Amino acid sequence: MSEDLIKLVQDLISSGKGDKIRLGQILETLQGGNPLDLSDQQYLEGLTASTSPVESIISEPIENTTAETTESTSSLAPTTDTADTKLETNVETRTKFKRIAIAAIIAVVVIIAYVGLDVYAVNALQFRPHRGPQTVISDSEIGIQADACNPSYFPASFNAYEITAFYKSDTIEKASISGSTLSPKSSAILSGIFNLNKDVLTKFGKENATFDPTQARISTKVSAPIFGVIPYSVNKEYSAQDFQHIVRDGPPGSYSCQ
Repeated sequence: MSEDLIKLVQDLISSGKGDKIRLGQILETLQGGNPLDLSDQQYLEGLTASTSPVESIISEPIENTTAETTESTSSLAPTTDTADTKLETNVETRTKFKRIAIAAIIAVVVIIAYVGLDVYAVNALQFRPHRGPQTVISDSEIGIQADACNPSYFPASFNAYEITAFYKSDTIEKASISGSTLSPKSSAILSGIFNLNKDVLTKFGKENATFDPTQARISTKVSAPIFGVIPYSVNKEYSAQDFQHIVRDGPPGSYSCQ
C-alpha cells in the first residue's frame, strides 16, 4: 500500500539510512499519489534489510499499471474490429448500389432503343386500298379492306389507321382500319369501315353550292401507343388532289411490299 511505503521512507529518513535528499524526493512523489520510477524502487530495496515487504509494497502499483494497460489494450481491440466491420459494410453497400445503378442504366438504354425502333417502324408503315370486294353495311357505312406494309427491318405494332376527309370545317367521311402487328418486311390485309356523314352531305346539298376541291383536305392518323399505354400517333395532312393521287398511284416512293 502507498501508506506503508510512505511510512517506510519516513523511517529510513529518521534512521539516517541512504541519501536524505533522494529519500525526500521519493517521499514527495509518494505523498503526491504518483508511482515510483524503477530506479527509485530498486534504491529503496537496496536500503532495506528485508526486501520481501518492500517488494510486495512497491510491486503493487506496477501490477495495477500492467492491469490497466491490459484492460486498455483489450478495450481498444473491439473498437478496431468494429471499425473494420463498418468499413467492410460500407464497401459492400457501395458495391451493391453501383450494381443497381448499372442495371438501371442498362434497362433504360434497352427501353429507349426499343421505343426508338418501334417509333421508326411505325413511321415507315405504308397503306393503300385493297383491290377486292366491299361489303355494304348500311346506306352510310361500307366494309372495306386496306393493304398495310412494313418495309423496315423491325416489327411494327399499331392500334388503328384512320382517314378523315374534311370540307371546310366539316367532316364528310371517315375510314377506320383495324390495327395489327407487322413483322419486318411483311404486309397484311386489314379490315375496316368507311363511314359517310349524311348530315353534312344533306346540308351541302341544301346550300346548292359548288364543290371546291381546294376547300377539301384529308388527314391520316396511325395510332400506336408505346407499350400500349403511352400515347403516340403519326399524323399527316394532304390536299384532296394529293390524296387522290396516292389512292390511284400508291404512296410516294411506291408500295414497298409486293
